[in-house]
Amino acid sequence: MLAHDARLSFRKIAADLGVTEGTVRARVKRLQAGGLLKLTPIVDLSAAIPDGAGPDDAGQIMVFVTITCAKGRFDEVREGLMRMPLVRALFDANAAPRLVAVCMVATVSAAGGVVNQILALDGIREAESEIVLQTVKYNAAIGPIATLEDQA
Repeated sequence: MLAHDARLSFRKIAADLGVTEGTVRARVKRLQAGGLLKLTPIVDLSAAIPDGAGPDDAGQIMVFVTITCAKGRFDEVREGLMRMPLVRALFDANAAPRLVAVCMVATVSAAGGVVNQILALDGIREAESEIVLQTVKYNAAIGPIATLEDQA
């Protein structure tokens, strides 16, 4: 139930399951303590971009940067990218040693700046950037994304 709608109240869950609210609360607490359940807020990135916003508008501009790492430098590059505040999400790509960074910036010139910061990291062979012009489809309820810490 929580996987479908994490905003459900314990009272609603209890009513649907035919148990007391205290039972639901205790079970959720036990699952969280055991590391089996994490309640993570999911941000709707499309809401951060004003309707009709384009590359010349000030606001929140999403930039995808695909990074190819030099041989043997993947972990070093990944760590450097993880420390960059404008990199809001970072993914290992299927074409190793590549990473995909999702950056949120206020202006097109800031997009150029973040790409230059990324290129300045040691161990980067090349980077390609793309500015998102409009969000055609985005579902904020796709679920939380596992991180390296989650897998440890």
